[in-house]
Amino acid sequence: MKLEQHLYMGTLLDFYGGMLTQNQQKITRSYVDFNASLSEIAEQNGTTRQAVSDVLRRSIKKMQDLENALQLVAKYHSILNKIPAIASKITTDQILQQKINFEFEQLLKTLED
Repeated sequence: MKLEQHLYMGTLLDFYGGMLTQNQQKITRSYVDFNASLSEIAEQNGTTRQAVSDVLRRSIKKMQDLENALQLVAKYHSILNKIPAIASKITTDQILQQKINFEFEQLLKTLED
């Protein structure tokens, strides 16, 4: 698996891993987070390499189907891409910065109550 695909799978797992069965989560996390081979995962779980491959294939498909329907990862990346532009505007406009700081302080006070 290429690095870009691996990172994407990790993101899908972070967003949709909770929608997988415990077994699917365990196997997929071993593969994505710990870079374990199919053989290693099979040995750890007392199953075959083919069974691990099948679980991974189903898990990945389920997460991709969820992403196609919900678009949470796409929305997350869209927001991340906007942050630098917003941050640069905030730091160059002192009045706006003061207003944002005040609103943020009010929000924090509300959360503390």
